[in-house]
Amino acid sequence: MTRLRLAFASLGVLVAVLVAAPRPALAQAATQAAPATGFRAEFLADWDDFSKKVVSLAEAMPAEKFTWRPNPQVRSVSEIYMHIAGGNFSFPRAVGMPPPADVDFRGLDKITDKARVVEILKQSVEYVRQAALKTSDADLDKPVKLFGADTTVRNVFYIIGTHQHEHFGLAIAYARANGVVPPWTAARQAQQHEHEQQKPKL
Repeated sequence: MTRLRLAFASLGVLVAVLVAAPRPALAQAATQAAPATGFRAEFLADWDDFSKKVVSLAEAMPAEKFTWRPNPQVRSVSEIYMHIAGGNFSFPRAVGMPPPADVDFRGLDKITDKARVVEILKQSVEYVRQAALKTSDADLDKPVKLFGADTTVRNVFYIIGTHQHEHFGLAIAYARANGVVPPWTAARQAQQHEHEQQKPKL
């Protein structure tokens, strides 16, 4: 549990540092139309797929399983989703998007109610999407700071995607361990079964 508290504390420190950092000028840009090509188009295509899947997985998980964890030293189901949400709200600050004023980062790990977890998760994935839309292609190579290191706007979005996919994989493993088939897999299996049923009998 000590390790878990440190992990959430670290995320809180990250948010505090990012909130205190100067805001790049690109934050003032209005939301643009979704790009058809280029890095942002590819990021948004992947992000929209991820968003749909992670929300549907949270919705498929039984409410009584949101406090489940495989052992006391690791995150619970709800804590995984709230860690994903916390990252979604905090990382975009590096590219000029401050976290929403109504989000209490110190209390995210305490939320176990399924409806509330799903609500915050939906808000967080849309927040990242808006950050990508408000960033122009010309801004992607602008220098910014992340964890005190020099990087670019482009790399911040790359890190957002890789970080969240890492924890999404863990959420899938938790679901499987509790007998929950990911909805997109269940849909594909249902289509395959229907296709088999429609084959002519020989």
